[in-house]
Amino acid sequence: MALISPWTYTTADYQGRVLSVTITFDNLTGTILTVTAHRDPGCLYGRFYFGVGQDGTPDTAASQMAIPPGDSVTGVAVLNGFGFATIGQALAGQVTAGP
Repeated sequence: MALISPWTYTTADYQGRVLSVTITFDNLTGTILTVTAHRDPGCLYGRFYFGVGQDGTPDTAASQMAIPPGDSVTGVAVLNGFGFATIGQALAGQVTAGP
């Protein structure tokens, strides 16, 4: 089954504070159009990881974004810089949030 835009990842820390990332994309081509994020103040998760590093953990992933508290927009150029032009490329590996 094909993905339908938007794709959203949401997680909460042990106190219930939320970090979420939403990626909108063209449903036909998969081209990433926008990347928005939300992080509750005080949320222990402050980074979003695409893939894992050489040691097999997300903490050392080459492709990661810092998510500031509140609502934010990440330029598509950031994901393009990671080598992700399409949603399929962005989600090809493990995606997760962490400290």
